[in-house]
Amino acid sequence: LPMMENLKSKASVYIATTVDGYIADKDGSVEFLNQYQSSASEADGDMGFADFLNSIDLLIMGRKTFDQVISFGDDLWPYGDRQVWIWSRNPSVVNIPQIRSNNAVAVSAAPNELMRMAQQKGYRHVYVDGGTTIQQFLQQDCIDDLVLTRVPLLLGEGIPLFLKTPRLSLEHVSTKSYSNGLVQSHYLVKH
Repeated sequence: LPMMENLKSKASVYIATTVDGYIADKDGSVEFLNQYQSSASEADGDMGFADFLNSIDLLIMGRKTFDQVISFGDDLWPYGDRQVWIWSRNPSVVNIPQIRSNNAVAVSAAPNELMRMAQQKGYRHVYVDGGTTIQQFLQQDCIDDLVLTRVPLLLGEGIPLFLKTPRLSLEHVSTKSYSNGLVQSHYLVKH
């Protein structure tokens, strides 16, 4: 019989951050990313995002992140029919559009409980997204790896990725640089 540890769901972060560590400007906008996405060469492609998405079977994202992705319009929804858990202190106020009602649900459990639920439901690879959500999952040692794409920009202020994050040792897996100036590094979290 396989050991229970082998059945543990893996949780990954895949996110872009400015060189000074911000994931959005002070108004929550990620508009500054557009110039880098549009300047990616054909060889750069989507910088591995589709391959990453193909490896996951559940997204857990914060409500603010969900609201922002929904605001881009349904044709820009990048997650297909994958299950999405929208993490919120108050799930009853999360507005899930009808078109997403089959694959999105609002949840409020603690990160370690959400990961336990994901494991029980058979999810193998969880994509954790959103600044506060990532911070809370890191605080409860629920993240297994991070793919951080650094944007060659200093914002000076905004929404930081790592705020109130515990000290964690990381193991470098790989780093790639792209023609549009983005630098992407993959790290494993040493538990």
